[in-house]
Amino acid sequence: MINNFCIDSKSKNYLILSSDIKLRYEVVVNKICEYLKISENKILENPDIKYVSLPLVDKSGNAISSLSNTELLMREYGLIDNVDSNRIGNEITISQIRDIISFTQISAHKTKKIVILNGASSMNKEASSALLKTLEEVSSNCSFILLSSSSNSIHETIRSRCQVLSYEPNIYIEKDSDFHNFFLSKHPFLRELDAEFNIIDLVENISIAIDGLLEKRLDPIDVSNNWSKFHFNLILCVVNEYIIYNCKRFIIKSSGQSLDNNFKKLIDIYNMLPNIRKNFNLNINTKYLLNNLTIELAT
Repeated sequence: MINNFCIDSKSKNYLILSSDIKLRYEVVVNKICEYLKISENKILENPDIKYVSLPLVDKSGNAISSLSNTELLMREYGLIDNVDSNRIGNEITISQIRDIISFTQISAHKTKKIVILNGASSMNKEASSALLKTLEEVSSNCSFILLSSSSNSIHETIRSRCQVLSYEPNIYIEKDSDFHNFFLSKHPFLRELDAEFNIIDLVENISIAIDGLLEKRLDPIDVSNNWSKFHFNLILCVVNEYIIYNCKRFIIKSSGQSLDNNFKKLIDIYNMLPNIRKNFNLNINTKYLLNNLTIELAT
């Protein structure tokens, strides 16, 4: 459990797993600030703290900084793809890990150094190998805190050198609860962005289209064409939560009954979503991915 996470004078490494990007970061920041006795708005200015996330890349192709946690959240939903005209990189690179290595080779100003690697599953193969070597060889008093939504993309040997803590909020669904409230209860951050991005209407439109596909009332290519106007990551997020919501409702209402075909189909699509997201991150044609997804929902 994430409640076992603590920062002290010892060199402990953590892998903190949660799909709630906002919560996991806030827990880490609170614990660090408590230990170092500093305010949260000063944490990234502290010389003993190194924060690394997806890089912001300038027009010359140089990584100039890392995404803040808020920017990482917005990217996760597909709401931004650049910051101040700087492109967001798709992976944490070896050059960023080399910066971490240089950071760990300098003695701490006070008791210890702390590395926050936000979105650690975005490391490319070279970065992952370099981090593993660093974890094995670092000699200074330094703790590494890796944040990720899933452990699947974290190399097993890296996981073995970290204390793995996970947290997923337990969202209780009443029998009459609607999907709209369920979704926003799991993604409250999106409420703050509704005025700018019209999130609530987008979620409603996507969920209505999913219903139409499952009931074979809508043509999948027509839906795909419409969804191509939306944010791809947000579509995947809504589909993912729609499946979880409806499977939980099915279990609540149909305890002891055999699974119907729609339930089985939703489970199959749920298992496909990580691969769809991976292909999207690899720049596979978005329209092709949307066509496949809507056809699967309508089949």
